[in-house]
Amino acid sequence: MKKELNADDIVNWWLEKYHKTNLDKVKELHPEWMDGKHSREFYDTYAVTQAQHDEWYDWVVRTLAKQHRISLKASKRWFIWPYQNLAPTVKK
Repeated sequence: MKKELNADDIVNWWLEKYHKTNLDKVKELHPEWMDGKHSREFYDTYAVTQAQHDEWYDWVVRTLAKQHRISLKASKRWFIWPYQNLAPTVKK
């Protein structure tokens, strides 16, 4: 049985693809960020382009739809809340 996506998997997807890193490496580089008060710094440091964001979003909603055997529309609706904490910042 395939492992279901969790929050770390979703964040690591865009970190690995666009920044060649992952959450474990970020924690090693910036241990001070682990107190929960530096999320803005994290997201600003590892920002992505709009096209990269869109690619990530498409991947995550399609993967969740497949895993949970739900429609793409239902997946997008469900992902509204986790999106707030897991989406990368888009560069201006």
